[in-house]
Amino acid sequence: MSEQNTPTERPEPTDDAGSTGSPPAPEEATSPPAGGRKTWQTVVAVVAVAALAGTAGLLIGRGGTAEADADTPGSGAGQAGAVDGDTVVADTVSQSFAEGEHRGLDSVHQGGDEDIENVLVSTDWLAEQIGSGLEENNIVLVDVSEQLASSELTPYVDGHIPGAQFLDWATSFTQDNTREFIDADQFTEVSQGLGLDEDSTLVLYGDNNNWFAAYAAWVFNLYGFEDVRLLDGGLHKWEQVDGRELVQEVPQPEPGTWVAQPQNFDIRAFQPEVLDAVDTGSHTLIDIRSTEEYNGEVGVDPAIFGGESTVIWGHIPGAINVPWGSIVNEDGTYRSAEEIRAVYEEAGVDLDGPIITYCRIGERSSHTWFALSQILGLDVQNYDGSWTEWGNTVGVPVTNETGDRGGVWGTSR
Repeated sequence: MSEQNTPTERPEPTDDAGSTGSPPAPEEATSPPAGGRKTWQTVVAVVAVAALAGTAGLLIGRGGTAEADADTPGSGAGQAGAVDGDTVVADTVSQSFAEGEHRGLDSVHQGGDEDIENVLVSTDWLAEQIGSGLEENNIVLVDVSEQLASSELTPYVDGHIPGAQFLDWATSFTQDNTREFIDADQFTEVSQGLGLDEDSTLVLYGDNNNWFAAYAAWVFNLYGFEDVRLLDGGLHKWEQVDGRELVQEVPQPEPGTWVAQPQNFDIRAFQPEVLDAVDTGSHTLIDIRSTEEYNGEVGVDPAIFGGESTVIWGHIPGAINVPWGSIVNEDGTYRSAEEIRAVYEEAGVDLDGPIITYCRIGERSSHTWFALSQILGLDVQNYDGSWTEWGNTVGVPVTNETGDRGGVWGTSR
């Protein structure tokens, strides 16, 4: 299935530049700029120390090391650290509101590679659980949909899967104005409001290719909930493919008891880590956007997604383009684990090493994160800042395959 023919799909970006035809052969753009690799060095020591301490002071830098810069007079935030006339690259400091720790992947991986039903459930399975009682089966069912006006699927308020509650992907998980997630205490409050207990099974589904349901699955894993499953094919499969019942009754559960943990930074990538991956090759980067977005042919239509537009188009140097639609079937369900693995192997992805996925705002890359992490059991982080952060950041490296200026501040070749 392609991104263009999916009936429930979020609209793809339009070609604001009006480019037509096939782009020229890609240019090599992954080598360091003139002056040596030291100019691409990323300051990550502070990130590791802060994360382990339970805070995330993110130092986004391009020169030297944290220790060296600390001893350099005048090399604080936003300053160049020149010493004795040497030319250096300026560091930029960005303090994140994220608080977390490194907990590994044991509680994240739920054995989907051994039994797919541990992470991905069918509409038949869910119908059986509803028939015998969601509360009796200790299942919390949640609809996480985007509900675009152009969607052919029924909005939650007009009809939803029996027993489902609703979370808004844009407001339920994030702080006002920062785009950072709410803290663990606030996430606990949201989760307990759903009736979520420590031993509950959380089943998520949504419209628009299940992108935002997968995003929610990643967020619940981020905060340490251990039994998170996706309804394969989401609302599209339930409503349009199967033609199953929708209801308007809204559940009123008793408050739950589950308590969220700090974020697990082992499944979330921040920009400094991505910069380091570009420089060192420590991780395989997977760009799951459309080929046109990846090449830098198109951005987004600001009239539709103004908050997601960027001044630079293209992709992170070295990233491999595997559009999300290459791993799903026509009905929106995931392809088999064997088929998914083959898609990435054919694309040249090293499945034995750590992987970072990204898209534009982190929802499509969550869909891919779910496939690689939960279905295949791999070591994967989701870069939720994605292209809206990268394509609006001054000075980070960008590859544009068109040979033309990519976006407002692209570089002419």
